[in-house]
Amino acid sequence: METKIFNSAALIIVIYLKAMIVFNLILGQYLLSIILLATSAIVLVFYLIGKSKKNFRWGINLLALLGYPILAINFFYNDGIQGPTFYIFLMVHIIILSVTQIKTYWFWGAYNFIFFLGLFYIDAYYPDLIAPSYPSPYLQFIDHAITYFACIIGIIAIVTALKWNYQKQKLESEQKGNALKTAIGELSSTNEQKNKIIALISHDLKNPLLSITTILEMINEGELDKAEMEAVLKELYIIANNAQKMSEEILEWATLELKNTSPKFRKVNLKEYCDSMLLVYKGMARQKNIVLDTQFGGDAVIVTDLDRLMLIVRNLLQNAIKFTSEEGKILFSCQKTEEEFVITVEDTGKGIPKERLQRLFNMKFVTTSGTSMEKGTGVGLYISNENAKKIGGSLSVKSELGRGSIFTLKLPITPSKSKQNTS
Repeated sequence: METKIFNSAALIIVIYLKAMIVFNLILGQYLLSIILLATSAIVLVFYLIGKSKKNFRWGINLLALLGYPILAINFFYNDGIQGPTFYIFLMVHIIILSVTQIKTYWFWGAYNFIFFLGLFYIDAYYPDLIAPSYPSPYLQFIDHAITYFACIIGIIAIVTALKWNYQKQKLESEQKGNALKTAIGELSSTNEQKNKIIALISHDLKNPLLSITTILEMINEGELDKAEMEAVLKELYIIANNAQKMSEEILEWATLELKNTSPKFRKVNLKEYCDSMLLVYKGMARQKNIVLDTQFGGDAVIVTDLDRLMLIVRNLLQNAIKFTSEEGKILFSCQKTEEEFVITVEDTGKGIPKERLQRLFNMKFVTTSGTSMEKGTGVGLYISNENAKKIGGSLSVKSELGRGSIFTLKLPITPSKSKQNTS
């Protein structure tokens, strides 16, 4: 900022000095014209030095120190108090204050005052030392007008630069403030996620693990007969299986959030990857006597992040199996249109209450039980929704309590360039 002010002021001074050289040549003041020419050359040199930030500080200080002696020479050869030198004194002082450090203001103020007072004293008490330079009042008027106009332009340039810099810094400060607010919001969200993870681990994993430990202690101490043993082992399997699934959901989510990796898009045939995965989930469905049907409409070629997409599909299928009763049905379908790829998981399960449906994809996790007492936390759906957004898609749900749910994932056939560029 100081460099810009100094450079602007230096250019104005050089232009003014050049005009004064011509003006004084017309007046026949050849010695003053030579002095002004030398002065403009000195200012120009320091202007070139000041353009380098490395040399700026000592350059401006040295020029400020030389400025007042040069003005004193101009004072003596340009009619003293009757001339326009004191206008320049004020402008030069404003320039110096604009480009020097606040702690040096007292020095430059005293330096200016001593020169001003000394020159005024000489003119007032020793006027014979001052050479008259104006042959007519008209030329004196022109000289004052030109000098005053140049000083006004210089002051306007300095004030404009200061205001522009103030507005710029204010805008940057506001932008940084907004960025800080965003960062604080993200940090708050991250802390909320962390607290949710801790709460889930402490509540939904601690209790099952405590139950497993208690059952194993009973078995180890021989407190159970054969019939009780069979019932307890079945219960133990259910608890352990629920705990495993919950831990997988939580760890999978935490890993994605901590890595915060960008999507990696590539062209894939979704049917090829789904066929092998669906065999596993058909086997899981058969254990509950659930029929899992599949439908593929058109070709299944899509540009997407396969890992994230499979994560979503797995979560939707797991939820469908979890919340569908025995003898129920699940339909997994893929339909490709000209503009988008639609994946649907439809079940005849227990459905979702309306009050929970509205906050299904946010972080307000609620523990629920499946039709075979499988534990559900809602973490999987939150993960699925977040990843759907990251690959340019959207996840929606329609559900009717007691009649089932339909989860629909819509994806662009080819994601936008902005999505791909961030990957």
